[in-house]
Amino acid sequence: MNRIRVLVFGATGSGKTSLCNVLTGRTRPTDNDARGVTSRSHSYAPFEAQGHRIELIDTVGLHESTEGTVPADKAIIELVELLEKARDGFSLLIHVTRATRITKEHEDDYAFFVKKMTQGRIPVILAVAGCENEQPMGAWVERNRQAFSSYRYRELIPCCFASGGVLEPHYEPLREQSREGLIASIVRNALLEPEKLYGEGTGSSFNEALARIWNEFVEIAGLPQKYRRRVNESAYDLLKRMGVPKALCDAVVAHIPDLLQEIGNRVPVPFVGRLLKFVAEKALGSSKGR
Repeated sequence: MNRIRVLVFGATGSGKTSLCNVLTGRTRPTDNDARGVTSRSHSYAPFEAQGHRIELIDTVGLHESTEGTVPADKAIIELVELLEKARDGFSLLIHVTRATRITKEHEDDYAFFVKKMTQGRIPVILAVAGCENEQPMGAWVERNRQAFSSYRYRELIPCCFASGGVLEPHYEPLREQSREGLIASIVRNALLEPEKLYGEGTGSSFNEALARIWNEFVEIAGLPQKYRRRVNESAYDLLKRMGVPKALCDAVVAHIPDLLQEIGNRVPVPFVGRLLKFVAEKALGSSKGR
């Protein structure tokens, strides 16, 4: 069975978690206030559809640090965790937005995930939430299609994620229509094999991938300039300089073999870095199997 790994991103409160709930048939808490709900990236258990095994990774909003959900000194932990989840690569990106005007957050999210993080190598589709009051549901997308012409979206999918209340009989068939449309688009547009962002065969290490995106993340998230990554500064050193507790730094390193290799390479003994990475990968494999 073909595996499809999907990275879901979008502005705070755009409907990322609701989209994942509709697709997977599971229920994580959702929140419509300004802070959003996704304070950490989250991997959903894979589900099967149209002969494919689909795994969704729901991301923290880039602007959460200024909205109060993710403190600035924890932001790098979230980004490091997201990159760790990207170890096996992605087959498709889903950008989630609301049926409203294009905001700066929308532009920032697209620039960060599509252009900077994945370097335009992974297809992206746009899921437009809040279309349940349109007749038909795709009317908003058709009226505004030209506004998105400068983006490289393969498809624009009108969606309804609303539920409950007296309008539930109206919402339910629209949610199912949205689910069917999203799954069909995922299958049509996903790469045959997930595209890796770093690691063997990519020409980029984990630390290089982090270096490529961290300072842009600092700008988009509105973090103080002191959080910018310095030239030749390792991710581990950046964590410590930002005041992340040593226990958290060690935990991050323990789960990211590339960082462990980087630290090992500083030891004046041949092959220590590669050996530490090998041991860490074996340990991770064992722990995941339990």
